[in-house]
Amino acid sequence: MTSPTPGARPDPVPTAHQRRLDTLRAIAERGDLGAMEQLGHLLREANDLDDAEHWFRKAAERGSAAAMADLGLLLGTHGRIAEAVRWLAAADDAGCPGAGLQLGLLHLERGKIDDAERWLRPAAAAGSPEALCNMGVVANRRGCNDEAEQWYERAAEAGNATAMRTLGLYMARRGELDRAVELLTEAVRRGRTDAMAILGSLHLDHDDTAAGEYWLRRGAEAGDPDSMFHLALFLRGQDAAPFTGDLSEPGALRAAAAIATGRTPAQQEARQLLERAAALGHPQSLHLLHDI
Repeated sequence: MTSPTPGARPDPVPTAHQRRLDTLRAIAERGDLGAMEQLGHLLREANDLDDAEHWFRKAAERGSAAAMADLGLLLGTHGRIAEAVRWLAAADDAGCPGAGLQLGLLHLERGKIDDAERWLRPAAAAGSPEALCNMGVVANRRGCNDEAEQWYERAAEAGNATAMRTLGLYMARRGELDRAVELLTEAVRRGRTDAMAILGSLHLDHDDTAAGEYWLRRGAEAGDPDSMFHLALFLRGQDAAPFTGDLSEPGALRAAAAIATGRTPAQQEARQLLERAAALGHPQSLHLLHDI
């Protein structure tokens, strides 16, 4: 037995994740399609995208419809659109559920509305909430707002949170406040944190400052930059203490100076919110910070 070199560090003990990868790799190398697919998923989750592509491609070339779809999605995120379309179409032909929907979304993202509809409509007819919602996007981009609203209604009834948020905006613009609040609140409950900014702004527009601030703060705490921006605008209109202009009042000079320099607690918080939103790339916050 070879003695370890003095001072050398022992080889690190493989983690459970690495042991699983090694086991799957050994099975995949023997031609097991299921192992190839699982290995591709684990590698994609670990952001080892080149290796993930290798195993998805091997499984796809051996006839796995699921791997064809996974490969198409991976290629699409890399901008290799033509090849992504080919693999997603092959996955759909091979009977992979959801491949047609993903192909429609890829075309929609590229602005190819007719191609998007070709793939989204069958998925919508089959009841896919995501397809129903995106058929609303197709109609909206064609300027068919009434048709878009009908698609969003169907998608919202099917439980799609994005459709609920969009439909809530439609209702708010129409003045149907109760329905708008109902839809937006449900969208939040289903994970659309960006609906909080709309809820907050809607309440502020109707002079319910308590509810407005509540929703904007929830949105800001959840990391939504629109909520941060609108909360900052709200706070910038608030003063730390009322100031009547009578400098003989206790603390009046301090209050007047704070208001004049924009250093009230509310205004300081507003600036911090704008900075957070700007760091997330919010364009209006960046513009406002530049001006103040």
